[in-house]
Amino acid sequence: MSGIQAVPVDSPCPMCRAVGQLTMLSMTVNVPYFGDGMETTLRCGACGFRHADFMILSQKDPMRLELRVESLEDLTIRVIRSNSGTIRIAELGFTAEPSPLSESYVSNVEGVLDRAKDILLTALEFHGEDPEKVALLQEYLSRYERMLTGELPFSLVIDDPFGNSAILAEKVERRVLSPEEAESLKTGMVILDRGDLEG
Repeated sequence: MSGIQAVPVDSPCPMCRAVGQLTMLSMTVNVPYFGDGMETTLRCGACGFRHADFMILSQKDPMRLELRVESLEDLTIRVIRSNSGTIRIAELGFTAEPSPLSESYVSNVEGVLDRAKDILLTALEFHGEDPEKVALLQEYLSRYERMLTGELPFSLVIDDPFGNSAILAEKVERRVLSPEEAESLKTGMVILDRGDLEG
């Protein structure tokens, strides 16, 4: 770890809009599987807002990583999602796309499932008046429970235009994305769709 710098940021806080209260701390680090990168933390002295990010300083080939999860042991496989990675679990109708505020994270397959469950629960609250959407979301939550016990196999897919995400298992299928596939990756929001309801 080296090159630690703390600098004032001449912008209003994105939360409280206070001017002159933002400070950014940055440091360069070398992280296994990622390589050299820069970790940054933005803090507001007025309201306590905090945003952390990790940016890879090198760029690799755009990659698709696909893991077929078929057992309880597979739920412990390490997942590294960079801030440019799009995660999909089709069996849950779940797609999490990067946004300007996306953070990199290291988790395992079970942790990714838990993130998907949180989104499903939020969507259930939002769509509580729509019987069709409620039924769909409840089906996805039922599937989540079966996935968590190893009863329902599923696929975890990460598309990363910069190739900085990883799934640390020998059984992962990896392929380089075509330029067209890489360019089509969105930087939007979390999306729930009907996906595959069979099974």
